[in-house]
Parts: sequence; C-alpha cells; structure tokens
Amino acid sequence: LGRMGLPMARHIVDVGFQVTGFDVDPGRRAALVQAGGREMSSPQALAEASDAILVMVVDDAQVKDVIHGVSGVLHGVRSGAAIIISSTVKPATCVEVAEAARVRGVGVLDAPVTKGQRAAEAGTLTVLAGGERALFERCRPVLEAFSDHVFHVGEQVGAGQVAKMVNNLLLWTGVAGVHAYFTLAGRLGVNAARLREALQASSADSYVLRELDLINLTWPDKDLAEAMEAAEEAGVSLPLIGYVRDLIKGLTREDLRRLCRDD
Repeated sequence: LGRMGLPMARHIVDVGFQVTGFDVDPGRRAALVQAGGREMSSPQALAEASDAILVMVVDDAQVKDVIHGVSGVLHGVRSGAAIIISSTVKPATCVEVAEAARVRGVGVLDAPVTKGQRAAEAGTLTVLAGGERALFERCRPVLEAFSDHVFHVGEQVGAGQVAKMVNNLLLWTGVAGVHAYFTLAGRLGVNAARLREALQASSADSYVLRELDLINLTWPDKDLAEAMEAAEEAGVSLPLIGYVRDLIKGLTREDLRRLCRDD
C-alpha cells in the first residue's frame, strides 16, 4: 500500500470490489480503511480472505518475501485464487512464484504497470500482463479498475515483465538522449524550452518530450542494470544500455525541469 499500491487499491474499492490490504506501515493500512477497504495483519491473512491477490512492492526480494516468507501469501492462498504480480521484477521471479503456486492450484499473472504514481492516483495506468489468457480475462476487471489500457502481451508468465523492461529501456534512452541533445542545442544558442515545443509537433515527438518536467528519476539505474543482465543471459549484445546507464547517472529531476524553462 505504498505510493503505487494505495491509490490502485482505492480505485479497486471504488468500482465495487471488497478490498483487503496489508502493508508493514500501519499508517498505510489505516489509509486503506479510510478509503473503504479492510486491513489485514499479514500477507497470509490477506490471502485467506481473497480471490485475487495483487502484489505491489519494490523489488524481487520483497516479492519473494511476500509470497514465500513467514506468514506469506502461499501459506494462506486458496485453490482457484489468482496472484497478480504488479511489481517490476525479473521474469524468472514471476516464473518461480507461478511454479510454487501451481502446486496449490493457484494461477499467476505478471502484470507490471507503466506511467508512474500520477497515473496510479488518476486511475490511468497501463498494464502489461503475461500469463494464461483465461486467467487474464478473469482478472481483467481488477486491472481495469486502475488503468485506462490493459494489454495481454503473452501466454507465458514473465512476458509482462519483458514488456515492462523494454518500456523502461525506451524511456531511459529517451531521457538520456533528450538531456544530451538539448544541452548541445543550448550550447549552440537555441533555447531548449522553445525547441521542445517545436519538436512536439515534429517527427521527434515522444512521451519523454511531452512529460519531461514530470518524469521522476527513481529507478533508472536498477532498470538498466537488470536489462543489462537480461541481455547477457540471452546472449544479445546491447552496448547502448551501458551507454545510457552512464549518461543518466547523476542526472536529476531539476536537470530535466531546467530544459523546460523559457529563460
């Protein structure tokens, strides 16, 4: 029930589902109760009360702890239920969860989301889901509660995470490129803010250009490091990932905002 999970849960409440929630922070659990949900004392207790369990935590270690740990989801989940992993993690982590859940008669979708906290609060996230199509269709009403676009990108668990990885690679490549080339333009005497406006009406238009002053730089190094690892494991040479990782290190949100100011 963090910055992403709490607003997502609120939207699920708003469309009429009975929603239970757990977070290590009791204040976040109280916020869900205020929104019309119920708090639970552990992931296990939440799973015992749920037909679908949506996991939205920070990383692979937290996903594994929530699922497999003491008082974790697998200790309480019922046969026929669904686990939806919306955290951005490695495909292999989702496969590991799916294999453990299958023994208990439980289906797993990996369904990471894009567009960040503002979209979570507005209910306009994009969902990139992987897993059995029938399970995806069963869970679609939950996913649509907090999204304006829901895509099934593959039958295999982990496909959603691959799609999210590609999304993040394109995003951070765009951010690094815009900052580098706008810096060049400024050195050559062209105002970056005016250039940005012109390019949004040109063939270079992109999400990065339109959202430049609003993009958070919370996870680029994590995302790029994991993409480098995935490329190495797949035997694919992608030196661009390393270049982007070097370019984006030390870049701040203020650096991006500065490019948007007409001064």
